[in-house]
Amino acid sequence: MPEAADSLYARAQRLAATYREQNITRILALLEEAAAFEHADALFELGSWSHHGIGSLRDEARAASLWERASERGHLEARFALAVACERGAGVECDAARAFDLYDSCASRGHLAARYEVGRCRYYGIGTAADRAAAAKDFLQARRHGHAEASCDASEPDGPRRMPPRIA
Repeated sequence: MPEAADSLYARAQRLAATYREQNITRILALLEEAAAFEHADALFELGSWSHHGIGSLRDEARAASLWERASERGHLEARFALAVACERGAGVECDAARAFDLYDSCASRGHLAARYEVGRCRYYGIGTAADRAAAAKDFLQARRHGHAEASCDASEPDGPRRMPPRIA
């Protein structure tokens, strides 16, 4: 079964690389077929397409559900997207503690943007206790590895540059 899901996902990717607009319906069908086999990349792509409203109406709840399934299968970008959704309350209940745990999980696996978000959460006490010293270390680590926003924070070495908007 994994080979079939890989094949379906690869076909969807080839169609997406050429003539994407003309093939959206077919690409979605292939992604749906691969997702039926719980293919992590297909689940993540479908979630992203639902989040952005590509091929159908924007559906944040479906996006979060698909990212959850992909995350359970080890998809790092899906876990990060789910963390953002949890923090903002986009398609799932707003849960800062869960968002922090998801960011931290991604950061521990080398996700650079997640490292920055862990620092931002620690700086402001979002989903965890405020700890500006630990936040400064997170920002420094993100900066050292080239995170663009962490680099902009060089004039304020212990503070984040922005806060994401909450979705009401």
